[in-house]
Amino acid sequence: MSKSLVLMRDVICVYHPSFASSPDLQKFGLEMPERFNIERLIEETLAAVGPYQFVDEEGYDFTDLSDSKTTTINANTRVGTVSSVKTKIGALRITAYNPFKDAADFFYVSRHDLKYVKSPCYGVNGHKERILFTYSTKGDTYGMFEDYRVDTFKELALAS
Repeated sequence: MSKSLVLMRDVICVYHPSFASSPDLQKFGLEMPERFNIERLIEETLAAVGPYQFVDEEGYDFTDLSDSKTTTINANTRVGTVSSVKTKIGALRITAYNPFKDAADFFYVSRHDLKYVKSPCYGVNGHKERILFTYSTKGDTYGMFEDYRVDTFKELALAS
């Protein structure tokens, strides 16, 4: 499967108001998830479930100043990378596709904890910051990043 299909199936078709209420849209989304802007739909879905609104401003996506990020765990290195976090001013709501499980995992990093998990990029991107975390297939854990994992998408959307 793919990131797009898993997020469409497990998150968007379940929680996004337009998809959850339309079997035809669900069917189309599941047949051709690559035709959709999955990252934007995740943002809209977080806002539909959470107690904030989607605004898509510089440094944040939601009225509570948090930001949505999606990523994929690299199948070769088992590393997840969340890029472009230097300008974020609030919490991060991270949706990570894990190809080892063919499922999504969810992480909530508070504004206060953001400084502990981000690190500088190097070379040409030396002016940027990112978050790196590693997945272990033994025990289904993410090392130090495990502290930020939440159980469900709904829990991610409601976290504060």
